[in-house]
Order: sequence, then structure tokens, then C-alpha cells
Amino acid sequence: MKSRSALRLALLGTLLLPALAAAATVSALGRVLPRSGIVDLYGVAGDTIQSIHISEGDWVEPGQSLATLSSAAGARSRLQLAETELATTRLNTARDLEIAAAQVATGELELKYAANRYDRILAAGSSEFISPDQIESRTLGKQQAELKVAQAKQALARAQSDTRRALRAAESEVEAARAALAAAEVQAPIAARILKIRGRVGAQLTGRNELLKLGDTRGMSVVAEVYESEVLKVKTGQKAVIASPALPAKMTGVVTGVSPVAFRNTIESMDPNASTQARVVEVTIHMDAASPLDRLVFLQVDVTIEI
Repeated sequence: MKSRSALRLALLGTLLLPALAAAATVSALGRVLPRSGIVDLYGVAGDTIQSIHISEGDWVEPGQSLATLSSAAGARSRLQLAETELATTRLNTARDLEIAAAQVATGELELKYAANRYDRILAAGSSEFISPDQIESRTLGKQQAELKVAQAKQALARAQSDTRRALRAAESEVEAARAALAAAEVQAPIAARILKIRGRVGAQLTGRNELLKLGDTRGMSVVAEVYESEVLKVKTGQKAVIASPALPAKMTGVVTGVSPVAFRNTIESMDPNASTQARVVEVTIHMDAASPLDRLVFLQVDVTIEI
């Protein structure tokens, strides 16, 4: 009897172990992405692609020219003119400020002279040699000098205000011209790998479809779509394993983020018995190794998260 009971317990344990193991994990489908995400570059709508300087798979650095559009020549001319105008504005406004400041300084010297003459005649006002007309004349001279200083200071303030406004306008035009040139000479915004080139030389950009896609593949992530019924079991820091027929072996990673938003799944299972529509939450997994995932962006993988 004891041997039969032991046998039953052993058989029950054998049956329960897979169920317990399954309960300790959460399974999902995921897609492989660069850790930095995907950057789409569109170019200027209406422009024609003149040349493309890179190929798919190339590594590019920030500021590197990727393509040249038809508006580049006009943008270069605009930038050159804007920079010339800015330099001219700086020279002219500096000269205007210098003249206005000199007029204030001259007026203040004249006021000092007029004030001294006025003080002297007041001091000698009781003298029989000082007439009322002389006192009035020096009083008027002092007042005129004071008015001249006030006017010169107002002129200086206007010149300073005009200078700031003119420089802001000229600098804004330079910035706008640089932005137009950067858009016409499509440049890499980050260090990244060229993932896809959608444009072709001679094609006109519409603004609806991207010119190219790029992403920093030095670090790779998997975005898993976990069923909303199971997502509360998933926490940051949990280990995850991904698998795919395209990979030579399973790969590991760590859960780094759980989205607070649930939505309909975008990854469809290859299993014909699986539901084609489900409510899911995105879980981000940072992979321990980038290779060979860096050559398999958007690969669909099976994800198992240890809870």
C-alpha cells in the first residue's frame, strides 16, 4: 500500500511540475528594436532627391550628410546672404551705438561746463558787474545742456533697442537658413545604423513617407505585447528569454519598462488557433547582447518572462 501511495505522489508531482513551471512565467510575442528606437527622416515635402550618400547597413555619425535634395543650392545661397547680412548688421549697429554713446558723453561734458558757469555766476550774483541778463543766459545754457543730455540718452536707448531688434532678426534669419539647409542636406541626428532607405534619386518627397529609417543598434531591445490579464505579474528587473527560428540560440534580457496603456495587439501569432485580436500592454526588455539582433530589426520573437 505504501509503495502504491508513493507511486501516486510521484506521478502527481510529475504532472504538477510543468504546470508550476508554466505558472512561474509569462509568455508573449515581441518585436526586436534598437534600444534608441527608430528614427524616421522625411526631408522637405516637394523637394526632389538629388543624391543619396549612404547605403543600408552603413553606420553614420551625428551631422553626417545622408542625402541631398533639390532645394540645397537655394538654401546655401540663402545662408550665405543671411550670414553676410548678420555681419553687416553687427558692424552698422556697433557704429550707431558708438555714435550715440559719444553724443551722450559730449552732452555730459557740455552740461558740466554749463553747470560750472552757472554756479560761478550765482556765486558772484551780488556783484555790481553781474547783470540779470547774464544770469538768465547762463541759466538758459545750463537748461539747454540738460535737455541735450536727456535727448542723447533717449537716442542711445533707441539705438540699443534697435540694435537688439535688428540683431535678433538677422540671427533668426541665419538660424532659419541653416535649418533649411540642414533639411535640404539630410543629416544624421544621432550615431546610428541606416536600417532602410525608402527614397530613390529623382523621386519627389511627399512628406507622407519617410526618406529613410535609422537606429542606434549598439544596444537592442525587445518590445513584448503581454496580455492585459497577465501584465500585473510583470515587474521591472525580471529576467526574460527570447527565441526565434532565425536565432542560433535563445537570448536573455531584463525587463526595464511596463507601459501603463493597454491596446489591441499589433503582433499577430503564427498559431492558427490563437486569437487574432487581444488586449495587450507593451513591456520593454533590454537585451544582454546586441548581436545578432542588430541585424534583425523588427524580427518577431517568442518571449518568456520569469515572474
